[in-house]
Order: sequence, then C-alpha cells, then structure tokens
Amino acid sequence: MAEKLKRTLSLAECIFFGVGSILGAGIYTIIGKVAGYAGNLTWLSFLIASFTALLTAFSYAELSAAYPKAGGEYVYTKKAMGVKAGTAIGFIIALNGIISGATVAVGFGGYLGELLDAPIVLGALGIIGVIFLVNVSGIRESSLINIIFTVIEFSGLVLVIVSAFSKIGSVNLFEGTNSGNTSVLIAASLGFFAFIGFEEIVKLAEETKNPRKTIPIALFIASGIVTVMYLIVAVCAVSALPIKELSASASPLSDIAKEGLGNTAGLVIIIIALFSTSNTILSNMLGSSRVIYDMAKQVKFLTIFKSISKRQIPYASLILILVIMSAFALIGKIEVIAMIANLFIFITFFAINLTVILLRRSDPQKSRPFKVPFNINNLPVISFLGMTMTLLLFGFNVYVLFF
Repeated sequence: MAEKLKRTLSLAECIFFGVGSILGAGIYTIIGKVAGYAGNLTWLSFLIASFTALLTAFSYAELSAAYPKAGGEYVYTKKAMGVKAGTAIGFIIALNGIISGATVAVGFGGYLGELLDAPIVLGALGIIGVIFLVNVSGIRESSLINIIFTVIEFSGLVLVIVSAFSKIGSVNLFEGTNSGNTSVLIAASLGFFAFIGFEEIVKLAEETKNPRKTIPIALFIASGIVTVMYLIVAVCAVSALPIKELSASASPLSDIAKEGLGNTAGLVIIIIALFSTSNTILSNMLGSSRVIYDMAKQVKFLTIFKSISKRQIPYASLILILVIMSAFALIGKIEVIAMIANLFIFITFFAINLTVILLRRSDPQKSRPFKVPFNINNLPVISFLGMTMTLLLFGFNVYVLFF
C-alpha cells in the first residue's frame, strides 16, 4: 500500500498557514527598500504586486481543486507539459522556497544580533536547525506553532499601524520619487517578495480535510487579509518617516514604532520580527519538503526522498532542505537573495497561469470544483492577465538585480 500523508488540517489552519507564510520577513525587511524606489506611492507598488499575486491565485485555486496533490506546481505542470517540464518547475519552486527560507534566516540572524550581539550566520544556522526539528515533530505540531507565530507577527503590524496612525495625512500619498513612473513598477517587482507564500497553501492538499473546497477558499481569504494589511502598513510607513530615512533603515518597522511610541515599542517589534522570520522559515521548509516528497514518488533519482517517518512526515526531504538552506544562509545579503527568489517565483507563476490555459484544452472533461471566471472560448482571461503581469514584473526585477 502506498504511503500517504495524514489529513488533519481545517480551513482555519490553512488560512493561518497562508497568512503566516506571506506575513513573514518580507514586509518587515524590504518595505524600506520599496519606499526608496516608489516614495509616497509605496502603497501603489504593493497594490500592483498584490494584484499580480491575486491573478495567479485564481489559477492556483482552479488547479488545486482539480488536482489536490502535495506536489503542487510539479503535479500541475507535469500534467500540462510533461514530466520534464513538471520536474523543472518542481525543482524551481522547491529551490525558491529554500532560498527564501535562507534569506529570512539571515534576517533572523540580524535581528537576533541586535539583541544578543551574536554573529548573524550563527543565528541563521541556529534557527534553521530549530525549525527543522519542529517540522520533523509532525504536521499538527507545525500547524499549532504556525498559528501562534502568525498571531504574534500580525500583532506586530497592528502595533506599527497604531504608532503611525496619527500621522496619516501628513504627506501626499500620490507623490512618487524623481525617478519617474517606472520606479513604482521597479518597487512592485521588489515588493513582490513580501507576497511570496500564498502558493504554499496548495502543498497542504494531501493533509487537508476536503481540499477541493478548502484550498481555494483559503487562498483567497489569506491573500485578501494580507493585501489589506500591507496597504495600511505602507501608508503608515511613508507617513511616519522621511523616505530617505525609511529606505536606509535596516529595521524600518521597528524605527516606525520607535518614532511613534518610543524605544520600548521598537524593541517589541524587533522581538516580533524574530517570530515572524521563524514562521516564514517554518512555512518554506514545510512547503518545499512536500514538493520534493511528491516528486520523489515519481522521479527515480529522487526515490530516497519519498521516505516518511512513523509520524507520517517526509523526513528525508527535510534533511535535504536543512543542508541546502544552511548552505545558502552562509551567503548573506538579504536584498540580493530576495530578488533571486523573485526570479524563480515569477517563472513559476508564469508557468502556473499557462498551465491552466493548456489543461483547459488538453483535459476539458476534468472535474473543476473551482473554475477561473471570465472566459472567452474557454480561455481564462484572468490567467492570461496573470501571465502578462508576471512577465512585466519579471523584467523590472531583472533590471533591479543586474542593473
């Protein structure tokens, strides 16, 4: 009998997982850099990034409902384009999760260093090891910790909003920088890193109750919650601090809280940032391990990584991720690695939107409990727009990274 993962997760747990995955280190670390490009239009850059993510969320919803497997993108693209294409996308999405996790681990090391004067790399490797142990302890335990961490990091953003709320209206929110309108799109391409994570929900399909209904709903609710929160935080950020000060800050949200409510509030945000970064690493490690696990069941040279423990945890793939993530964490330079991670996710999102279109043609009889709306001759317009926006932001991300 084939080994299976245990279905224990509810809709609420999937939503918490999605919100926790997105609300990680992205908003805590890159909002200042985004403001440096977009100025007071930072909110617009985040809105463009969230709009692009939402378009792709529709495609993920249709695919996850039709093919509820832990392998996520690997399963979908393999079905539409063949084993080689599916395997390539599987590697890309798993590597993206690992690189993102390593980036966030370095961020954790930086925050920890502010409190304990510990080496950044040591802190990064330490948290990767701790999160590995959490993952191998079981999906139920991982879900519980994810919920706790999500509440903590959400509370941190609420504290930032409270500290800066009185200053909203003090700046012109429709004034950008002197770099021109393209700077908003450049900022959106960088800010997209803050939205990476909602797609991790689909990888819980084999551990979720009634996944064909639960996963699509969780995708939209989690994305909506995060988008509203990000827009409010962006408005508060540019209202609370001058753009130059905000863009130069290594801990922008902490500085905003400190400016509005004093040093204690700034310290609280730093502590919360430690929980936030930890939660992101937890989500990335969990999601990537499920992709590798599902690929290993069908790709011969990955066979060793399909092993699961008595607690039904894919421990072999988690060990592989532990090693690779630790290696990337030794590199450092958060902004650069974040942009590299963006390149991988843009490629993946383009492929996912294309996959919906291809499967509409090649597998029209397949039951689709959720179907992307607004179709022309069975061509999902939203998926086509998702491909277009993804390509646009990919181009600007390449510009930021290499020029």
